[in-house]
This record gives sequence, structure tokens and C-alpha cells, in this order.
Amino acid sequence: MLVRELVTNFIRQGCSLLYYCIDDPADIVKLGLEDHHIAVDKIESEGRLEFVDMFSLGETLKFQDLLSYGRAFALKPGLGPKIIVMDSITPFFLLTEARKVFQYVQVMRFATRIARAVTIAILHTEVVDESLENATANLADGVIEMRKRSGEILLKGGTMKVLRIGRNPVASRGYFYQITQQGIVFSNTPVI
Repeated sequence: MLVRELVTNFIRQGCSLLYYCIDDPADIVKLGLEDHHIAVDKIESEGRLEFVDMFSLGETLKFQDLLSYGRAFALKPGLGPKIIVMDSITPFFLLTEARKVFQYVQVMRFATRIARAVTIAILHTEVVDESLENATANLADGVIEMRKRSGEILLKGGTMKVLRIGRNPVASRGYFYQITQQGIVFSNTPVI
């Protein structure tokens, strides 16, 4: 849900976006964006929004194709700031050798730096080996941790902390978030 919220805001701000659909097929992702009043077909026809449907292509999608999509998008002459989103890198680790995932992340990091783009990837903790989590986090320019609230069954939400931006640690404070019909709502008061 956080990814869809971010994507919606990026599109509204005029960014060009490449969306790797890993958790859901592209059609479902498009419907989710349309629920946020995004004119997906129009923005796609303008060339500001592209999808790579990894969910549907599954094992037929070659690793080299992933690199090609990302590289071509990052180096394409620009329509506004560029964002590359992987809605969850976790299944990528579960389906592919870890070295290939790291190779992909390194290539995308290099390509996005050249193009002055931003890449956002989501990794679910405690699913893959802790050493893979740590290595992935070390490749990232920023790390955000979201933890589900425990013990409160009826409330959908938890706490979010920004753990690192660049190579600098940040103040260790979190913010409560709640998932509502309108999207994710964050508190204004930090949790220390």
C-alpha cells in the first residue's frame, strides 16, 4: 500500500515512472492506481508510466530483460524526474539466485545515478536470510522500516521509521501510521 501511495504522489508531481509489478499483475496495479484517481491509460500513452509485469511473466522473463527495461528507462531522455519502483523485491529473491538479484540492484543503482533517477524497492523482513536483508539494505541509499502494530487486531497500522538516508544515520524516531479507506495516514507526533 505504501508503494501505491508513493507512486500516486510521484505521478501527480509529474514524474516519469517505471513500475516492476512483482506482488500483483500489472492489471491489478493499474486498478489500484485508478482507485486513486490516476488516469493510467492517458499517462501511459504520454510515456510517463511503464509497467514490467514480472508477476504474470514469472519464469519466462529473463534476467537480462529486467536489466534492459531498467537501463532503457533510466537512460531515456526525460519527461520530468524519473522513478523506478519494485513493489516487492522479496519474491525476486525467492525465485532467483541471490547473486543475480544483487547484480540487478547494483546495475539499477548505477543506471539511476547516471540518469539522476530514484529507485524504490520494498523488501519484507524475516522472509529471506538475514545476510541477504543486510546486504540489500547496504546497497540502498535510504532505508525505511515499517512494523505492524501487534496485539490490536481491529486497527490496521503500525510504526514507520526512517533508519538511514545516504550513509548517514538519522534520529531514531518513528511515526504511527494507520491504513484507512483513504490510504495511509501518518501521525504528526514522533514516537521516541
